[in-house]
Amino acid sequence: MKKRSVLWPILAILALVGSSLTCTPPSEGPTATPTPTETPRPGGPDDVVSPTPTVVVVIGDDATETPPPTPDSPCDGVSGTIEVFILIGPAAAVGLEPFSVGSVPFTVSSGGAPYVVQGSGHLSYQDILVENWGTYEVTFEADVSVEGECTDQGLVLTATMDGYQFLEVTAEGFHGEYPWEGEAALPLVMPLVDGTMVEGEGYMFVLHLGGS
Repeated sequence: MKKRSVLWPILAILALVGSSLTCTPPSEGPTATPTPTETPRPGGPDDVVSPTPTVVVVIGDDATETPPPTPDSPCDGVSGTIEVFILIGPAAAVGLEPFSVGSVPFTVSSGGAPYVVQGSGHLSYQDILVENWGTYEVTFEADVSVEGECTDQGLVLTATMDGYQFLEVTAEGFHGEYPWEGEAALPLVMPLVDGTMVEGEGYMFVLHLGGS
């Protein structure tokens, strides 16, 4: 009887241990993924928020600058006359009026450099000396032109003269005729000041502005 009482508790313990070893552990369920929470926009879902416009100001090389107005040139559209004095040698030799005098009207182009100067005129001279011994008559004709530019120095010109001179002398028993013709080119620089004078051997030029 004593042996049976000891065996039964042991068998009961083993039964409990076996049942615990054969139990299936509970299965793990799927892992839940958190759902992101959207932050509601102000004013409700139907309102649309417009972005604030950005104003761009360009400063530097890309900026367009208005150049200052160009001052008018003193040469622009100038006009006038150049009074011409040419010494007539045969006339001066006997006391007649020594100079042939004429005018050359000129104009200066406008609208910008180069300011081109152009003009032309004519000289005409005739005088006669009458004495007891006879007569002494001098005739002179010449075409004169000026060409060049108006610059900071004024009128920078070349005056060209194509002339013809005729001397006729009549005395007791004598008659002589002495023709001459030729060309001459003279450089002229005349500041734009009314009354400017340029002179040399046998000639003189005087500037008159604003008239013809």
